[in-house]
Amino acid sequence: KTVYGANVIVFEGILAFANKELLKLLDMKVFVDTDSDIRLVRRLQRDIMERGRDIVGVIKQYNKFVKPAFEQYIEPTVQVADIVVPRGGENFVALDLIVQHVHSQLEKVRAALASAHQGQPLPKTLSVLENTPQVRGMHTIIRNKDTTRDEFIFYSKRLMRLLIEHALSFLPLKSVTVETPQGTTYEGKRFHRQRITGVSILRAGETMEQALTAVC
Repeated sequence: KTVYGANVIVFEGILAFANKELLKLLDMKVFVDTDSDIRLVRRLQRDIMERGRDIVGVIKQYNKFVKPAFEQYIEPTVQVADIVVPRGGENFVALDLIVQHVHSQLEKVRAALASAHQGQPLPKTLSVLENTPQVRGMHTIIRNKDTTRDEFIFYSKRLMRLLIEHALSFLPLKSVTVETPQGTTYEGKRFHRQRITGVSILRAGETMEQALTAVC
């Protein structure tokens, strides 16, 4: 699976350190540890309250399968970790130190990231939406820090719709003449294919999904 690029990628899982090739790609390896009693209590609470199981069955499964599997496959991977966080998500001091470290590493490469594509010509396929008074007005509202949440969402969706309509104008079209119920003819364009497929590329692509479905 291809993952959309980002400055920070968090890869997590109980067997995250099992693949040696993957370990070579990780800049910082964090092992989040929790006391075994806390893990058992959480499992009991989840399985009994959410899954309707009885306490005897949960403890039996924990002692026979879960605990031995953790001790054999997961716990040994702590040896490859750069940071071990005891008490899990409740250890705010350790979490704050990790965040500070990530920030410091990003600051070191900030200049390189900002200038990575400077001096390179823009692709010939790039088309910029016409800077009309309507577009400038929406940009003004969206960039205003005092704009309400509802207005921000409304005008963002409106701007995305204009962008989708502009993008669709580059598709292969054929001329058609439509006669209205009033007897008036209208000259227009129609898509010269069977269907349109939209691919949403996260993180930013999701904001255009609603506009694409509304237009198409």
